[in-house]
Amino acid sequence: MIRVSGFYRWRDGARFDHADYAGRHMAMARELLQPFGLTRLESDRRLSAAAPASGEIVAASHAYFATVEDAQNAVVKAGASLLADAANYTDLVPEICLFAVSDHAD
Repeated sequence: MIRVSGFYRWRDGARFDHADYAGRHMAMARELLQPFGLTRLESDRRLSAAAPASGEIVAASHAYFATVEDAQNAVVKAGASLLADAANYTDLVPEICLFAVSDHAD
């Protein structure tokens, strides 16, 4: 399994609308990525009583695909639309990483 993750690192003065990200943007991501073999989609929000420090991850998304080819094709075909939509909920630029996922469940 392959996971494509997007990490949003905080910087002073940035904005991030978690409600729009987790709601509207993730629905858009699911719609755009499913034709390319998306099997699972997750979004994460940092939990802390303290304000984020510069460089800390405040949000992340994880899209899962069966093969690296599916993941790469999804990034090529849908990535620009997803990145363009980011301006609607943040002024942070996501770091995109591809991972091979190993299941270690009992």
